[in-house]
Amino acid sequence: MKSLELLAPAKNIEIGMSAINHGADAVYIGPKAFGARDAVGNSIQDIEKLTKHAHRYNANIFATMNTLLFDNELEAAHKQAWDLYHAGVDAIIIQDMGLLEMDLPPIPLHASTQTHNYDLEKVEFLEKVGFDRVVLARELSIKQIEDIGKKTNVELEAFVAGALCVSLSGQCYMSNNVGDRSANRGACGQPCRLPFDLVDNAGQMLANQKHLLSLKDLNLEDYVLPLARAGVKSFKIEGRLKDEAYVKNMVGNFRKRIDFVLDKYGNEFVSDSQGKTILDFEPAPEKTYNRGFSDYFYNDRHTEIVNYDTPKAIGDKIGVVKDVKANQYLIDTDKTLVPGDGLCFLDKHEKLQGMKVEHVDNDGWIKTSLVMGVRVGAEIFRNFDQQFNKELKAEKTVRKIEADVEMKWENSTVSLTIKDIYGNSHTDNYKEAFEVASNREKSEQNMTKSLKKSGNTIFLINSVSLPKGNLPFIPGGRLNQMRRDLIDALEAKRNKAYKQPARWNTEIDDTFPFPKKIQKWDHHGNVLNKLARVFYAKHGVTEIEEGFEGREDKSKLRLMTTKHCLRYQIGMCDEHETFVTPPENVQFPLYLKQKKNRYKLKFNCKDCVMTIDDSPEELV
Repeated sequence: MKSLELLAPAKNIEIGMSAINHGADAVYIGPKAFGARDAVGNSIQDIEKLTKHAHRYNANIFATMNTLLFDNELEAAHKQAWDLYHAGVDAIIIQDMGLLEMDLPPIPLHASTQTHNYDLEKVEFLEKVGFDRVVLARELSIKQIEDIGKKTNVELEAFVAGALCVSLSGQCYMSNNVGDRSANRGACGQPCRLPFDLVDNAGQMLANQKHLLSLKDLNLEDYVLPLARAGVKSFKIEGRLKDEAYVKNMVGNFRKRIDFVLDKYGNEFVSDSQGKTILDFEPAPEKTYNRGFSDYFYNDRHTEIVNYDTPKAIGDKIGVVKDVKANQYLIDTDKTLVPGDGLCFLDKHEKLQGMKVEHVDNDGWIKTSLVMGVRVGAEIFRNFDQQFNKELKAEKTVRKIEADVEMKWENSTVSLTIKDIYGNSHTDNYKEAFEVASNREKSEQNMTKSLKKSGNTIFLINSVSLPKGNLPFIPGGRLNQMRRDLIDALEAKRNKAYKQPARWNTEIDDTFPFPKKIQKWDHHGNVLNKLARVFYAKHGVTEIEEGFEGREDKSKLRLMTTKHCLRYQIGMCDEHETFVTPPENVQFPLYLKQKKNRYKLKFNCKDCVMTIDDSPEELV
């Protein structure tokens, strides 16, 4: 049977532990350096603590080292990889192929989505050069994933929730072009979330100050089963910059979805870790940070993947404004609003406005911190649910290993055995002259109650089996200590038995040609160091230009390739019907303008992608 893994993000150890407790089978977290998120980084000591907690449930910790590296960083990266291995991590996620030319720790290697894993040929190549897992591009459809799953043996990981990068991953240089902040080195400034003008070659304004590249968030919660059957092992939630409430909510939501599949299709799939998660709240993805949801290209191309009006979290639509008076208004909604809720709406200029609920009277009239611009008919969204967030902070979700306890009493020896549902067991023997309990019924009740207690341990005792006939009389305090010793011993035994997974893909083909037999890399090759050059040369790439980040002159280059197509979005695609009325008299090419920056759009209809090139005014 195939195991399914729920993979959660963590920006720090506290969120990582919370993710494990809420049912994650694995957590990915960044160390201090090379982790693709400059804003967050964790010490080796903290990561080691997190691994020890995760391994209690046979869950995994993956360390991100998925930035591009300069020559002067190679030695430090090599040392950090080994430090992470000694700290107990179960895999390393990388982007820079120069690392493959090093003596890396003997644990699995995962190819980051930043390695641009966009088609079957690339996944096959990564499998041949030694990766145990490939993180698939978000743009892939279920049909493409299924094809890759059938034709490769490498583990497949797919994003199922969170923010979407509009560019093909690893192929975006806009942030570096605009502000010298490299997405491939963990410092993306997200210029794609800014407002742009869309103009044609004659200067006609097709869109004015709209967030043309700002995608909605991904949510594939309804597609767990087809993804699993297509070959996906790991269901990945994006969000290493997100807070604990978001991680709790999304992990809880996908834990329920995956558990449903495991329960219903147990002949096909098993869980990748151990423990039963008992949620203390009802997950609701719309109630924590989101920009609205889409399934992106899972099924087919469609227009509902972008929010042109705002790149910010809008939350859950709760209703429309029925009436406005003085500094209050009435919303037609079936939701209960409370003071502290955050609301937002688009004003008549289509600008997002936010406000905080201060008071709600018995008739539903709401007083907020802002009423300017609120009008009858405006759609209202709740982007901060005060009650839900309070619930998340107070909830007591637990993750437990189910076990049974059995007592035997023979030849003046009391034997206590605990056995979990995964076959692990431990027995303690006490050879003492215990007296016979005078009241069997009462003693049985007391013993069962005492031996079922598991408190804050990882175990949930389902049943207690006691000897037939006479029972030994064991004072309550002594029995409690015997139970605590028994549980501690089994956990220690489980922890000792845990082994870091070994790299299984060790049949490496050092001469396997790079996909499509590319012989020359421009800046899209992302080569910044000598070892990466050695790697690509071995695989047939003979001419290798400097990566974008290593160039002095970064102008006039391609900055982005994206499957999100503005020609399609405005109704001018020759291949796909959008049911959008196109503008008249459009003269190509089209341009994006953002303050002093201008970008030329090109449309590769053969591959169904749009490209964005740096195009200074003086070039036209």
